[in-house]
Amino acid sequence: MSLVIPPHETSGSHDLVTTSAIIEDTGSMSIGSGTAYFPLMDLPHELLIEIFHFASLAHGGKANAVNPLFLAKVCRSWRAVVFEARAFWQEVNLVLNSHCSTQISLLEEWTARAGGLPLSISIFGPKNVLKSEASEEDLARLFDLIQNLSPQTHSLSLETPVFFYDRWRDRGLADCSWPILSNLLLSTTLGSSELSDPSHKLDFLSCPVLTTTTIKTFYHFYIFLPWRSLLHICFDSVFCSELYTALKSCPLLQTLEARGIIEDDNFSANTIDHHSLKQLTFELDENQAECGQCCRLLNSLRLPELRTLVLKLALYMPTDGFQFNIYPCISQSGCQLSELTIEGASLEEKVFVDCLRLLPALHTLQLSMNAWLNAQADFISLGPTSLSLMMAAGPDGLLMLPNLKTLTILGSLVECSDELVVELLASRWDNVEGDDGELATLQSVTIIPERGHPCLWEVSKDQVAVLDNWRRRGYSVKVEY
Repeated sequence: MSLVIPPHETSGSHDLVTTSAIIEDTGSMSIGSGTAYFPLMDLPHELLIEIFHFASLAHGGKANAVNPLFLAKVCRSWRAVVFEARAFWQEVNLVLNSHCSTQISLLEEWTARAGGLPLSISIFGPKNVLKSEASEEDLARLFDLIQNLSPQTHSLSLETPVFFYDRWRDRGLADCSWPILSNLLLSTTLGSSELSDPSHKLDFLSCPVLTTTTIKTFYHFYIFLPWRSLLHICFDSVFCSELYTALKSCPLLQTLEARGIIEDDNFSANTIDHHSLKQLTFELDENQAECGQCCRLLNSLRLPELRTLVLKLALYMPTDGFQFNIYPCISQSGCQLSELTIEGASLEEKVFVDCLRLLPALHTLQLSMNAWLNAQADFISLGPTSLSLMMAAGPDGLLMLPNLKTLTILGSLVECSDELVVELLASRWDNVEGDDGELATLQSVTIIPERGHPCLWEVSKDQVAVLDNWRRRGYSVKVEY
């Protein structure tokens, strides 16, 4: 259950209250007129606890409606349940505001109610608040609390300005023990991503069970991590060279999600054989005009276990620039992707189709805002032959993508007629064997070309009827011209 310490709204003389103040206040609270009978109040405490946990999960884990402080205000019985059940106090999300001192006191009481259970702690400290509202005493109390709770913290998220991390070593947190920490998020806010003193590294090397880390707007060489044991990494704002170093350093890595990739000067990469990576996401920074280094990095990788590849290179269809080629990585890795997403790339049509021939296990293919090139690097439309190979059988009668379930083509130049699209779909959807209502493997097709592309399809009433019939049978089809 995710439990939030809310930045309590102030009105008149009402200020942020502490746990003890809430306890004193709840005795006079009632529901409705105070005379109605609610059978829910008589439920066994064990069942109430399960309901509260379910309500938290149903609201994404962060709903104020299931905050234990709110639940405790309903009645004395619920207050007893909430304050006696330690599990309700294991997760806390603290957003520091102008009431820093009171919030830190509440955080101390909150975490104390969890007893010795594992804790999930998230602290977001805006720069203006920590600079102007938090006193030296407040910061000292917060650092001491983090240090005291480190032995029972299994998830830690810190999004604070750089000066907060600069104080990390000064307060002794560099020597903290994190025996059960498995999930770590570190991010800077509103300003530099460099520590004032680079020698004061953030040291999490002594985390024996750390497997998941997220680093946002922070140079990762400022952070000591047990790279060889990490399974999941998420970077936000990261250099290609940092990604390369991480991939070389993490032999057990299963998922790597890199957003806001920045290309650095003179980046070079040797081949990396990585036998555990299953999911890879590369998303370029929106201010990057080229993606040559990102392509070089991808093609330096040999990823035989890769199953999901997501490449988001630009928000708009390219009009010039670098041709992105994933064929070397796919062909030399020998991987069998199940999901492939490419956005904002210039792709040579024939090379890309040759790449798809190597991926018979593919079940999800999403192509968005891509430009298509011929062998002479001239811009062309995605041709009917390529579309036919993606959706139907080739000249040999065999399906190039026999396991494809979802095909999405958005915002690209696509050249095909209405007759061809209907014919291709009919070849997959009108010849399903058996009368048990079983659907064909391909079940969803979306083709929405670039806006302003010349209209090649004038939808007839017969075609509308055919498409509607397929939709009624359970297929999803959306084709616009």
